[in-house]
Amino acid sequence: MKFVERILNTLSFGEKWAGGICFLLLTLLMIADVSKREVIDKVFGWVLEVTEAYPNTGFAGFVGDWSVYIAESIHGGTSGFLEWLGLGGIIWAQKLSLYFMLWGGLFGSALASAKGSHLRPEIADKVLPKALLPYIKIVEQWVISFFFLFLAYLSVIYVLESISLDEVNPVTEIHLWKVQMIFPYIFLSMGFRHLCYGIFPALIPSDINEATEALELAEAELFEPNSRGNR
Repeated sequence: MKFVERILNTLSFGEKWAGGICFLLLTLLMIADVSKREVIDKVFGWVLEVTEAYPNTGFAGFVGDWSVYIAESIHGGTSGFLEWLGLGGIIWAQKLSLYFMLWGGLFGSALASAKGSHLRPEIADKVLPKALLPYIKIVEQWVISFFFLFLAYLSVIYVLESISLDEVNPVTEIHLWKVQMIFPYIFLSMGFRHLCYGIFPALIPSDINEATEALELAEAELFEPNSRGNR
């Protein structure tokens, strides 16, 4: 069991870093996109205006033709470079940012599953005898595992179909199957994790019922003023 636990911890560690890198790249892409649109384009536009107007200034006539030649060279080089970059933001940045957001969110979903922080219905917990709850949790892990493994199977079929159709995003020019490969991995990872929980119940993380805790906290804050008023 220790060996399985070590494998699961390593898997979670890698997914944590992968998700963090995705969100880091997402942030850098958005910064680059805004900087290109709001800073670089404006600076280059100002350089073009200055170099274009320079030959008609009195300072250019005083200095001589060599300065005009330099200004026109700078103007031509800046114009060509700006044409190569394109006006506005980075065209492919927004689409690539969506990919990184998708990957980061899916890695986060796997980590949430590893910590037991996913929401789940608690109706059976209130109805069934408490002696049966440990067995119910084991059954839950097996059901969840088979569900995710089935999704992994479907996602593999989906990716293979995408490869056969040779689908390419027209903006990023990235083959879509490279983006979609995250789905088989995440579903397989979550299916394997819950399968291990079903085989080794001691590894099942304690439930983090965030919604229930938030509701109880809200009720406590709501009734606290009333209790003080009654005093």
